[in-house]
Amino acid sequence: MSRDITLLHPEVQAIIPKFLNECKNRGLIVKTTDTVRTKAEQDKLYAQGRTKPGNIVTWVKYPYSNHNWGMAFDICRNDGKGAYNDSDGWFKKVGQVGKSFGLEWGGDWKDTPDKPHFELTKYGDTNTLVKKYTTPENFKKTWKEVESYMFVNRNYSYNGKVKSFNVINEKGENFIRVRDLAELLNKNITYDKNTKITNLDDILNNVSIEVGNKKSTVKAINSNGFNFVKVRDIADFLGFETGYNETNNSVFFKLKNSIIEKLKIFKK
Repeated sequence: MSRDITLLHPEVQAIIPKFLNECKNRGLIVKTTDTVRTKAEQDKLYAQGRTKPGNIVTWVKYPYSNHNWGMAFDICRNDGKGAYNDSDGWFKKVGQVGKSFGLEWGGDWKDTPDKPHFELTKYGDTNTLVKKYTTPENFKKTWKEVESYMFVNRNYSYNGKVKSFNVINEKGENFIRVRDLAELLNKNITYDKNTKITNLDDILNNVSIEVGNKKSTVKAINSNGFNFVKVRDIADFLGFETGYNETNNSVFFKLKNSIIEKLKIFKK
């Protein structure tokens, strides 16, 4: 049995380094133990516990294991606490990481759970692969190089709202769709075909304000429970004009002329 991940399908190859790195970030030290199996290797494993000594370690003959098709790999614990020690739920934690990268985890199988096992079922189960390609060799002829990035699931929160999005993870950096980001930040999104510019517009709330007997409604953005209104709107409501001083990067307020004239009359 091989431990060479370069024998696996290109998409599985691309996932494994990211999967191992994410596990490491969570304090889970993982080692790959089994990748592609030949017919002879699968037949030998199937005989174990049946016609040969040992415990049963596989439930399928060749070519009905995803290991035969380059779509699966096995792992073990590599932190010195026992390769298959699961007293602390270690494999389930690793399983959750694998699933976040689009892998199926064998620990979820009801009849024959296989906690060290992961596989990519994007192209169907082994029955589908056999029906479509007949042999793993024919399937391998369809393999193409893939981009180095992979899609991963991430949770993002803003203003108390949590949303889950598939983002591209490239060298530790996450790239999110503009439309998804707009949804998270409560912004409308529009695209101008002529200028080819994507616009994000704030989704504003109507906020009522009142000073004395004077009432009005202005637009506001709510963030973390606080309403943010346009300075110009609130200044206008209060009878002020605003301006910007580029020299010291500051906004200044001054009473409107109409208010000043009224004050002059009142003074007389």
